[in-house]
Amino acid sequence: MDCILLMRTADQMFEQNDLAFNEKTEKALSFLRSVGVIPICRASVNSHHHIRFSGMLVAALEQDTTVDLRSRKQSTLHDLGVTTVLIRWLDSAVEQGILVPANGGAIAKGALHIGELFQKTIQ
Repeated sequence: MDCILLMRTADQMFEQNDLAFNEKTEKALSFLRSVGVIPICRASVNSHHHIRFSGMLVAALEQDTTVDLRSRKQSTLHDLGVTTVLIRWLDSAVEQGILVPANGGAIAKGALHIGELFQKTIQ
């Protein structure tokens, strides 16, 4: 599923105040920070972006779907209202084995499967 749609799904879950989803998102955020995918620097300023990214991964995990990056073009992401750092975070997630590209590449492009370590950590 498209990563933007997954972020919007996560936003809806946050608005519904789904406690189980919020708990998994917080666990995912802590995990992503511990492995260096999401930076700790300026966390208080950018925490809403960090939470949306974590929520996106949790939503993909719960829906048993892939995270699809349709474009690596930053202007496209900006026009859709998403932080342009998303590409860097997805690339780091691929590097750490949290996301696994379906095409076997070394960067986040196309369909990205949730890795086993992330699945075991969150569930």
